[in-house]
Amino acid sequence: MPTLGLSIRARLALWYAAVFAASLGAVSIALYGVVARRSLANVDASLYEAATAVATAIEIEADGVRSARDVAVHVVHEFRFRDLQVAVYDGATETLVPGTAPAESDDTQAIDEGDVDSIARGIATHAFRMEVPALGGFLSSTSTTATLSRPAYTNLESDDGEVRAIALPHRIGAHVIIIGAVHRLHSHRRLLAGVRLSLGLGIPLLLLLSTLGGYLLARKSLQPVAVMTDRAAHISATTLHERLPVANAGDELGRLARVFNDLLARVGAAFEQQRQFIADASHELRTPVAIVRGEAELALSRDERSADELRAALRTIREEMLALQRIVEDLFLLARAHAGERLISPSEMYLGELCAECVRSVRSLAASKGTTVRYVGGDELPMRGDEGLLRRLLLNLLDNAIKYTPAGGAVTVTARSIDGDAGAYVVEVADTGLGVPAEARQRIFDRFFRAQRGREAGELASGAGLGLSIAQWIAQAHSGTLELIKSDQAGSVFQVRLPAPVHRVVAEPVAVEGVAFTG
Repeated sequence: MPTLGLSIRARLALWYAAVFAASLGAVSIALYGVVARRSLANVDASLYEAATAVATAIEIEADGVRSARDVAVHVVHEFRFRDLQVAVYDGATETLVPGTAPAESDDTQAIDEGDVDSIARGIATHAFRMEVPALGGFLSSTSTTATLSRPAYTNLESDDGEVRAIALPHRIGAHVIIIGAVHRLHSHRRLLAGVRLSLGLGIPLLLLLSTLGGYLLARKSLQPVAVMTDRAAHISATTLHERLPVANAGDELGRLARVFNDLLARVGAAFEQQRQFIADASHELRTPVAIVRGEAELALSRDERSADELRAALRTIREEMLALQRIVEDLFLLARAHAGERLISPSEMYLGELCAECVRSVRSLAASKGTTVRYVGGDELPMRGDEGLLRRLLLNLLDNAIKYTPAGGAVTVTARSIDGDAGAYVVEVADTGLGVPAEARQRIFDRFFRAQRGREAGELASGAGLGLSIAQWIAQAHSGTLELIKSDQAGSVFQVRLPAPVHRVVAEPVAVEGVAFTG
């Protein structure tokens, strides 16, 4: 069925009408067939009852004195049926005993098979008289293949229209006679004509009403869709706080509205996050750019500048450009990660050895801050992962811990394996800083977020606020997790959990010599 360019309501109404029309057509055909067969069966039942009654009367009238033919003649002339007439055919003598009016002769004649049709035309009763030329031939042909008590039925033409005929074989003494009867089919035809008229008028009317009802039902059912469509058409980037109306939360359209509202909520959160990201990125990039521009303008403000002044300006410019480069690289890494690009190149490695190397690499930074950093654990813990990204994760955690740990404090890195259903490696970075404020713990892994952990100073630590966000992404990319499991006045503990291989050698945690550093 072509449905291009039609609305859903129209298509539903048309499909409903098509299915209903097919079903109604099939039911109508079946109903018409049942009525036709049942009506014809009633006619056949009337014929069978009449033929049986004649046969029974002939048996009762048979007294052994009169011949079977004389008895049949008497019985046939005595019977009167409405819309029905009978005859008896004796196959042995080829004699047809027609039903006649009383005024007609009761004599019977021996006939040839070729004369049966002409004699059969005289069949009549008081109820009606009609010519059935083919009745004699039907009874004659039935006598040659007759099976006792097994009637044969057929339709014959008469001068009054089509009639239904029966031929019932019956034994009278040594003779087998064929009792015939015909019945008009006028009532049968009128009944079928009435059924056809009723179906011909009723089916189109029902189909029209069902189509109209289907359209109205589809319109009523899809009314919430129209309302949601109008509301969704007015939602834009500036109105993402609006939601679609939910008429019935329990039906399919209600579920669709709820799912779409959840989608709007996620899109709104993504828009807000993107807007905040752009604002934070602009702010972070603006600071080093402003410093570089200021140093350059200061260096160029006078024609005569000493070499030391120029070198100082260039050193400042270099430091700010390095900071700017780190920010750009971090942003580029996060953008590629969120775009679904595969950035991991896994290889066989030892997590304990990587932790020890990272602790060694931050020795100078810890010394400049006056803090102690050490690693406790084994140098084994074999696993498969991207060594470069995992190194960056650990260095970001160490940089963050050293940054927020005051002079005289300590940073401890531990690595161990734990047993479970699948097994895992746990790396913890603990510091003795002032902890993360409670209001900042939910956002500690957000991009560009920097908690004010040094409250005495009242200032934010330096950095762009991307380190923990990148570290968390690296852990998740390795099917692991990064969490802040403890933070109070005694310090903070960040825990990295990574999946371990199925077959591994568990090493006992020991303090690795040469990895404990004191600033």
